[in-house]
Amino acid sequence: MFRRCQRQYYFAYIAANHLAKKEYVRREAYLLKQVKQLSPWRGTVIHQGIKKFVIPYLEQRKSINWDNVKNKTIELVKKQLEFSRTRKFRELGITKANFDDEFCIIAEHENGNEIDEDVIDKVRVDICTCFDNLASQTEMISYLQGRKFYLPERFFSHQYENVRIHIAPDLILPRAYGCPSIIDWKVEQDYTHGHHKLQVALYAWVLCKENIFDVQKPEDIELYEVQLLNSDVICHDCSSTVFEELEDFMFQSIQEIRSLCGDHKYANQNIEDYEFARSPNSCLYCSFQKLCKELSNAKSFN
Repeated sequence: MFRRCQRQYYFAYIAANHLAKKEYVRREAYLLKQVKQLSPWRGTVIHQGIKKFVIPYLEQRKSINWDNVKNKTIELVKKQLEFSRTRKFRELGITKANFDDEFCIIAEHENGNEIDEDVIDKVRVDICTCFDNLASQTEMISYLQGRKFYLPERFFSHQYENVRIHIAPDLILPRAYGCPSIIDWKVEQDYTHGHHKLQVALYAWVLCKENIFDVQKPEDIELYEVQLLNSDVICHDCSSTVFEELEDFMFQSIQEIRSLCGDHKYANQNIEDYEFARSPNSCLYCSFQKLCKELSNAKSFN
């Protein structure tokens, strides 16, 4: 994001703060950070469906009722569409924590538009397709079953170069002592394989650095990317070589960001120091577009 648009980074990772209720820019940046385009929202709902409705079957060692999973996930779609359509997120006292299942801000609604019913139907169809595909992946389902525990979207963090790095892998489960597996559910078509390889490697890297699950070496961790729309399963390499590549990438990124952001504290920043996106395509689907223009126009007016 930082290389694509510095101002987008500023709004998302410096300005956004849900506790700053009396600071318009910070509160607005926080809300806009939650805005999702339709495709990423669809992916989020599917992830929620797996966490809320599939994992409990695995934990209880029961056969998965896929029709039940699909129906409950589509019910989530209904709740979130209503929450977003009525712009409930703009009401005073509404917090994400209090509306965990329902909280949703879809870009079309935030921009004052309606979503065509055929578009919503396509979302429902895609959800059913993803769960049908997962159900048909018998080897993966067998791989998931019978584990001692399941950790869906559990947060971990590690301090690196004075930066706290946070992760929340889609699913962690043990194979044997000191040998966890990490599953990454993928719904979006990913054309940046190299970047995604480093993303899943980061999960393993944090587990190793924090000595979680007593992992002795990177190779003891298995990394799987499960593409739900096309039934592909990719096993990513996890090794010291990959970790070295990851650390080089992180170090360069941190230095690049630090050269502009300094201590990263909001009070010490000036948005005018942050460049606009170089490509107008970056602005097209940016959630912060309205706020960015508002501040830019205010600066021009002054």
